[in-house]
This record gives sequence, structure tokens and C-alpha cells, in this order.
Amino acid sequence: MEYRDKINFFQYLEILMYLEIYIVFQNLSGERAIDNRPYNFVGGFFCCKIKNYLIQSNKPILYEVTMEIEGQIEEFIYQNENNDYSIAVFMTKENELVTVVGYLPFIAVGDYLKLYGKMVVHQEYGEQFKIETFEKILPQTAEALGKYLASGTIKGIGPATAKKMIAKFGDETLNILKLEPSKLAEIKGITKEKAIEIGEEFNQKWEVWQIVSFLENFGIGANNAKKVYDALGREAISKIEENPYILVDIAYGVDFNKIDKIALQIGIAGDSDERVKSGIKYALLVASYNGNTCVIEENLVQYVEQILEVNRENIQNNLIALNMTQEIVIEKRGEEDWIYLYPFYKAEKNISDRLELLKNCENVKYIKNFEKEIKNQEKNIGIELSEKQFEAIKQVNEHNISIITRWTGNRENNNYQMFDRNL
Repeated sequence: MEYRDKINFFQYLEILMYLEIYIVFQNLSGERAIDNRPYNFVGGFFCCKIKNYLIQSNKPILYEVTMEIEGQIEEFIYQNENNDYSIAVFMTKENELVTVVGYLPFIAVGDYLKLYGKMVVHQEYGEQFKIETFEKILPQTAEALGKYLASGTIKGIGPATAKKMIAKFGDETLNILKLEPSKLAEIKGITKEKAIEIGEEFNQKWEVWQIVSFLENFGIGANNAKKVYDALGREAISKIEENPYILVDIAYGVDFNKIDKIALQIGIAGDSDERVKSGIKYALLVASYNGNTCVIEENLVQYVEQILEVNRENIQNNLIALNMTQEIVIEKRGEEDWIYLYPFYKAEKNISDRLELLKNCENVKYIKNFEKEIKNQEKNIGIELSEKQFEAIKQVNEHNISIITRWTGNRENNNYQMFDRNL
């Protein structure tokens, strides 16, 4: 794959603007590069310049099309325990080593995968495959299966036992694990009980792996797969098939329209309580993307009416139901009701309670001769506070809590310096 063929149009424009290169339109007339192939857009020469510029400026080069590679995880260079973001060495089925980066939940060394994504060039680490999604597939050969089993992914199987299993059953090892695990007891050192346990764990892990590709149907990427599994357990797929709207509560940033479409296709009624409740919570999440922890009830009702095409009475009934189950909070402010998702309300109240606690504590930082001290510090630092800056620092001295919403102008560092020296 060549850089000149795969850098897209918008990347060209961005780079050309940075480099202030003028486009030579005559290159489009059919002139050929040194290697006797046609120029692409602004010519092979510019592509070389672009490649060098991107590498030097830490801008990753992305190929235009999504690629697919298949193979086995050789080792993990890095794996985040919280979200499974990983950097790994991947051996393709063509026996080429590739560095892959992306979210790989439930994946271990030796796993056989089909990866979908794009090649990028990193300034420091060179060419990498950036994973968009993946499929977990069973190892295709006895050798690949032996490598997977030797990794220790399945409890009770280490390198020595894996070697014995492959030697004994060969290409049938996979079927033995899936369908006839009791036969594993034919291997010295494996009891019948242990054989059954190995088979159960192998099949349990396979069920877990299926959730990643299943969630792709709902527009939920691998980065959320572990979170969904942790919330719903081994029965995750059946629970989601029964009520896809539960994904709105679990995975942040879900595509509600896609979930809604699938839910309606499997027979969930358009005016069902599950759908309306989910639509209400989704609307509140959308508001949170813009920094709003709560919204006016009337605005919420209108938005839910628009996206679900259900009547107001249905929405208002479900608002009451959600409030009773503490999934939302309805707060009266004057003549208007404001609606929170419960976690947002709880977070705001927690902040308020802590501020109240601080407010009533003893002010141990109080400076008695404040104005005199400030004048001395102005002299020492060589600055002069404006009236507003002086007032802000005075408030900090006199009160346990001071919220400064904005500092503007060229003197804003004066406040930082004065806080640092006095407080």
C-alpha cells in the first residue's frame, strides 16, 4: 500500500496549507512520475514531501480504506486494565509481524483474531494497525490452537499440557474441547473432573468473546464491550435481545437511533414503557454532552415527543415512574420543574454538601494584617494588583470558599502569584 495512493483529499489540503505549497495543476495533465506511474492529485513529489512532513510533525498518516488482517496475538506491549486499550504484537496468517493498537476486551496472548481498521504511521513507533473493531475466531490449525492453549488463558492448561493435548488429538483438539471434553482425561495428569472443568471454561470464554461482534449490531464498539459484560454477565446477549434499550443505561455515547430501530424490528411496541423511559434517559444524556446536568421538563418532553413520536401523557407518566425508581430526579424551581438523571443530581448534591461543610469550618488561613501583607508582597514580586484582583484575594482571605469564574487581562498571573505566596 502506497502513501501516494491512500492519503485522502482532506489530508492533502491540510498539509498543503501548513507547508504553503502551491498546487501545480499541470501535473494533472498526464505527466508521469520517475517510476512511470501517473501523478495522483499534486504529484508523487508532493506526496513524498507530505509523508516526511507528517512524520516530522507527529501527524499520523491514515490510509483511506478500512483493511482486514487475520492472525494471532503474539504479545501485549501494553494493556489498560480499566478499558482494555492495548498495544500488541500481531502475527498475521501471512507470517508478518504487525504492531496493533486499539480496544481488545477479553483478549489474551495466543487469541486468533480478524481485525478491521487502518494503517497509520506514528512519528516515534512507525507503522501501526489502528483497530476499529475485531472478531474473535477459533484457531485455524493445531499449531495455532496449541499456541493459544499454552498461553494460560484456560485455567488448568499450561504449555506442557497444551503440547500433550495437541500431540494426542491433533486437529480434533478443538472439537474435543467444545463437544467431548471428558476425553481430555485420556491425557496423563488430567482427571475426569478437571477435564469437564476445562471444557466448561473454554465454552464460557467463547460465549464472552461473542459479545464484541454482537454489540457491533448496535453501534457499540469494543471499548464498551467489557463494561456491558460486567453489567449483564454471561447472559448479556439474551438480555439485550429481550430489551435492547438497557444498553442506554450501560454504554456511554450509544447510537440510540440504531438501538431503537432494532428494538422495534424485534417487536417492542413504539409506545412501550421500556422505549419511552429509555428515550427520556437518552435525551438527558444528550443534554449532558453539552454540559447540562439537568433540563426544564417542558423542553425534555418536547424533545422526547420528537424523537419517539409518542404522546405527552405517556412521557409524563414515565417521568413519574422513573422518579419513583430514583432513575431521575424532578426538582421544583419556582414555576418550573427541572429533570436530572439521578447520578448527575447525586453528584451536584455531593458538591453542594461539601461546599456547605467547608463554609462552616474554621478559617485557619486568615491573615490579620491582610492589606499590609498584600502591599509587602506587591513590592517583593514587583506587581500592582488591580482593584478587582485585590478584592478577589481579599475574599479568599475572609472566606473558606471563593469561586472565581473568570480572570481576564494581562495581569491574570498576578492572582496566581499572590495566591501562591499568601495561601
